[in-house]
This record gives sequence, C-alpha cells and structure tokens, in this order.
Amino acid sequence: MGDWIAATREFLLEFLEANQYLALAIYVGVEEAGVPLPVPADTAIVLMGYQVYRGVANPVAIVATVVVSATAGASVLYWLARLIGPRLITRFGRALHITPERRERAERWIHRYEVPAIVIGRLIPGFRIVITIVAGAARASFWKFLPSAALSALIWALIYMGIGWGLGDQYQRVASAVEADPRVGFGIVLAAIVVVGALVAFRLRRRLFRQASLGKPRGGEDPPPPP
Repeated sequence: MGDWIAATREFLLEFLEANQYLALAIYVGVEEAGVPLPVPADTAIVLMGYQVYRGVANPVAIVATVVVSATAGASVLYWLARLIGPRLITRFGRALHITPERRERAERWIHRYEVPAIVIGRLIPGFRIVITIVAGAARASFWKFLPSAALSALIWALIYMGIGWGLGDQYQRVASAVEADPRVGFGIVLAAIVVVGALVAFRLRRRLFRQASLGKPRGGEDPPPPP
C-alpha cells in the first residue's frame, strides 16, 4: 500500500512538472471537489512557485489557474453538500476527515461570521474542504460563498507560490514539512497574514504622518483662527 502511494505521489509530481498549468488546474480542482490526493495541493502550488524561480513558469498564470480551478472545484463540492446534505457528511465524513467537532465548529463560524468565516476557514490547512461541505450542507448563500472561495484561493495561491518562488532550491524542505504536518501550513499562512498586516499598517501610518506634516505650517505654529 505504501509503495502504491509513493508511486502515485511521484507520478503526480512529474505530471505537474511536465504539464504545469493544465496539471495544476486538474490537481487543485479535483482536491477542491473533495477527492483526497496523495500530495496536498499546497505542495503543488509550492512546486509551481519553484518553477517561477527557475524562470519556466508565469506567476500571473499560476495564480489565475489556482483561483479559477479552486473556485470551480469548491462550487461543485458546495452544491453536492447542499443537495445531499447531512447524508454526505455522515457517509463520507471520516474519509474526508470531518469529525463531529470540526463540523460543529465550522457551522458556528459560518452562521456567525459568514464571509470572513469562509475566507479564513478555507485558508486553514486541513479545514478548507470541511468549510466547503459544511457551507453547502448548512445552505449558506452561494452568492456569498462564491466570492469568498475566490478570495481565499487568491490568498492561498499568493502565499504558497511565494514560498516556492522565494525559497528557490530549498522549497522541498517546506513542501515536505507541510505534507508531514498541516500545522506547518497553518503557521505559514498565519505568518504571511501577520507580515502583510504589518506592512499595510506601516504604510498607512507613514501616509497619515506625511499628510499631517504637509498640513502643518512651517515653524510648528498652529494656523491662525478664521476671522
């Protein structure tokens, strides 16, 4: 069994490296539709980021491929869950790693926060498929789910492609760590959000400080009162 999984894993990675965008679209779309794969799509996106580092792939095309295929696959799974409902979770929940605790937590998030819950929940490794199924089974608005899934896919693609691109030849270490423990992927996502948030806050602070400086008269004196 282990040999078969290892062989399948190698085949998928070779297929991805040889066919790039087509393989990435199929890989991400199939996983988002709820089909478990030997290698997580996170690893596939990191590998494509490495291809950008090598100069043989286009980052814009990679991000567009991930967003479109992930949104399409997630939409298929959403409607399956919405039409079949709890029966899908009851029958295939264990295979999809949907425990009762995960389901209850996801339902609480979706009913309370809706769009932010879907976006953030789908960024958590091991929780993306759960959120999609629960959103469908809970009959959350599809027109809220669709842009939420697209936004989360955009962030997901940028983070993991950036890892492969930025690490270059060292990408395999991170990819192996993500495969071995999903918490590593969660830490990566969290760190990326913190860094981006800090950069946005820094730029906003600089802009506000600059505007305040331009509006202040020379010499630091307050402007005269209006007549």
